[in-house]
Amino acid sequence: MRNPIIITAALLALFAGSCVNRPVVNMGQMPQIWPDYVGVTVPENLAAPTFRMADGRPCKWSTERRSDTVFVTVTAKGKDCTEKYDPFPLFISHDPIDPYIAYRLIEPNYESWREMGLYYRELATYKEEALVTNQATGGGCVNCHTFSPQGPSRFLFHARGKGGGTVFVDDGKARILNLATVGPRKQGVYPAWHPGGRYVAFSSNSTHQSFPVSGSQEIEVYDTMSDLILMDTYTDSIMVNPALSGGFAMETFPSWSPDGSKLYFCRADSVGNVAAERAKIHYALMSVAFDGEKFTGEPEVLWESDTLSVSFPRVNGKWLMFTASAYGTFPIWHREADLWLLNLENGEAAPAREICSPDTESYHSWSSGGRWVVFSSRRDDGRYTRLYLSHFDGEGNFTKPFLLPQKSPSYNDWRLKSYNIPEFVTADPGSHNREVSKLFKSR
Repeated sequence: MRNPIIITAALLALFAGSCVNRPVVNMGQMPQIWPDYVGVTVPENLAAPTFRMADGRPCKWSTERRSDTVFVTVTAKGKDCTEKYDPFPLFISHDPIDPYIAYRLIEPNYESWREMGLYYRELATYKEEALVTNQATGGGCVNCHTFSPQGPSRFLFHARGKGGGTVFVDDGKARILNLATVGPRKQGVYPAWHPGGRYVAFSSNSTHQSFPVSGSQEIEVYDTMSDLILMDTYTDSIMVNPALSGGFAMETFPSWSPDGSKLYFCRADSVGNVAAERAKIHYALMSVAFDGEKFTGEPEVLWESDTLSVSFPRVNGKWLMFTASAYGTFPIWHREADLWLLNLENGEAAPAREICSPDTESYHSWSSGGRWVVFSSRRDDGRYTRLYLSHFDGEGNFTKPFLLPQKSPSYNDWRLKSYNIPEFVTADPGSHNREVSKLFKSR
């Protein structure tokens, strides 16, 4: 672990500033800044936030730490004076956070790309590295990465395009398997690695896009069918449970309980014409028991609504977070999409209002310690998905979310990529372009 005062050292180094030689006017209020870090709670080991005034002006700042609070005093150049604002607090939490976050970078519209990749970021610095880029796979799409609970050196992702399939990387060794050629011949899409490390649950989806000619929504993504399958990574075999597949319903977005005894997923009834009737489709939150080798019993409905649709269930102890949108299975282009929290002990669910905004919130991931969440949001401009973090107290409450810090606030302006599928990682996963490139060149 890094020195516990790293946040202070970084703040003092990057927040240091001095007033210009002009009259100083005390504004009598806290500053309006972007990104907004006023009153947020941050982990001890975090790269220092940087910001500017909300109206675009640059600003300078100084800091003073008192116990677990850093007070930040901002000055900015006004028309005829130097504006000095009341200090705002930055609260420091000692609850541990995983040191890395992995994500995909892609153009926001998703229907085309030239360069894309899977990347990871060290939270204590601004350092970002490529996990795998599509230059290593021949230029196709790379997506749906997930790490084994056994460690960051073991992960998988899908490589679409010529010679594609599901790529498994284990301690620097890469192999590829086309799941559609194994067993029931169902392709894997959304993965979830079992905590035991042997099994991976996948949804097998037939996914399509449409482009509405009216309204504010630019893209709609929907499934015409989807099932759940279970892969045994020791034997490369695929198992299908009739209760989790078939034409009468669509199952998607698998996610395991921390102890591996349950699989959570989303299910909706099949309809005749999904494209025309997609607004009627509302996915329910489901679970099914797992005995360590196979699914047992019948799936159980945990939460459902006639007016909301569930996506992306993720479990943290007794709490399950999911994305709720008006309908369908792909909430990223739904402005109304919010994050909800379900108490698994009493079945009560409600929006996580402290971390939601008027725009889209979608994919999310819990830290391994359970006290931090990272999620994707389009609250800044309605188009680019960026990463926000928030502290969780374990009792259903979140602190004010904050944008993933960058070395310069302008970095968020000129980086014309969306952050997709953020996942916490417990250690440095390393770059795997070389072995993946060799794998594809040999095919």
